[in-house]
Amino acid sequence: MKLLRPLGIVLALTTPLLLRAQTAAPAMHTWTSTDGRKIEAAYVALEGESVKIRMANGSTFTVPLNRLSAEDQAFAKSQGAPAASTTAASPAAGTATGAPPASKNWPRTVALDEKPAVTVVKEDAEAHEFIYRSPHYEFKCDSKLGANVVREFGRMFEATWMINCMLPLDLKPHPERLREIFLAHLFTEESDYKKAGGIEGSAGVYMTSKKALMVPIVSLGVRMVGNRVSLGESAARDNSTLIHEITHQMMNHWMGILPTWYVEGSAEYVSMLEYNSNGRFSLIGLNRQLQNFTGGKDFMMIDIEELMTIDYERWTAALGKGGSAHANYASAGALTYYFYHVDGKGDAANIIAWLREIENVKRDAAGDAAVEAATKKHLLRERSYAQLAEEVKKGLRKEGIDVTFFPPGKNGPASNGK
Repeated sequence: MKLLRPLGIVLALTTPLLLRAQTAAPAMHTWTSTDGRKIEAAYVALEGESVKIRMANGSTFTVPLNRLSAEDQAFAKSQGAPAASTTAASPAAGTATGAPPASKNWPRTVALDEKPAVTVVKEDAEAHEFIYRSPHYEFKCDSKLGANVVREFGRMFEATWMINCMLPLDLKPHPERLREIFLAHLFTEESDYKKAGGIEGSAGVYMTSKKALMVPIVSLGVRMVGNRVSLGESAARDNSTLIHEITHQMMNHWMGILPTWYVEGSAEYVSMLEYNSNGRFSLIGLNRQLQNFTGGKDFMMIDIEELMTIDYERWTAALGKGGSAHANYASAGALTYYFYHVDGKGDAANIIAWLREIENVKRDAAGDAAVEAATKKHLLRERSYAQLAEEVKKGLRKEGIDVTFFPPGKNGPASNGK
């Protein structure tokens, strides 16, 4: 979290989002709903009185048979088990669906080829429930926005999904357990956003307990004038915060494994990249982007040992302290940059090896010990924290950043008393 910073489906009509490096879609069938709407999707399985279908982007939906035409009901019942080729093409449970592969090398740009297709799932003015879907997101709002408006701000969500898929870190973003698509709750009123758990002054927050991103629509550049929607440019600061929070959601399956500094630092890294409202991230001139992120060439950084061993409780406690929270976020982002682009050969090989070693550990004491051991093996590599600090200072100086470290204790004493 960062400060300033299912019918579900009545046969959703969606066109695949065209992604660079996207794999070919499986064979499609044209399904027609009882109200005449059509959709292209592959048959997956017959489940009782419903049929499961898969969109070209990998998203799967279960549609009641009585919502389909008589012809398509007969077609579904005639299919039985899916063909072997369809089964082989289906993504395994718990993996990213319709995702482009991670790049082998660090990309220079990551961009959508076009605006994401958006489907109107539900618009119920009496219930104040309006639901829209892009290829990888479902947006639930208490006001009518319309597909065109959602398509505009949806580019940020889809582009952030894509960059988190394509970075060579191979983070494998996928929706939370029991979800088939990422969820964002949008709020017309700031007061409703805060009642739902949003923090005053924040542009959005990812809440693991709700498996959803909470966003006040004003931070998306959306304004309600009576019952009319006005869409303008969202502030760069709001974009940065939302990209940070969307990245948290992309990494939901990592949350209980990764140390706090990297949970926040990895989200800060993506948010520091140049983002264009057309859905394009640029990684050209990264040292300049780092300088913009740190606020200039002179940078006060949290003590390395304190930063790399800080727990969630101390991190959140700093949100109430003047200056500490900002220093923590900035330091975590800078340290993440170091491990991505400066450490070792500057190819992120060490932190990628760290991620591969810990990605399947359990969220328990043994898992914590495994993460600690992997940190010593891949990130410290026989270096003391003091030695690492010197190398961080030296390495970031080459990136145009002069680092000075705060004395230890900026976040108070460690919870274990050390």
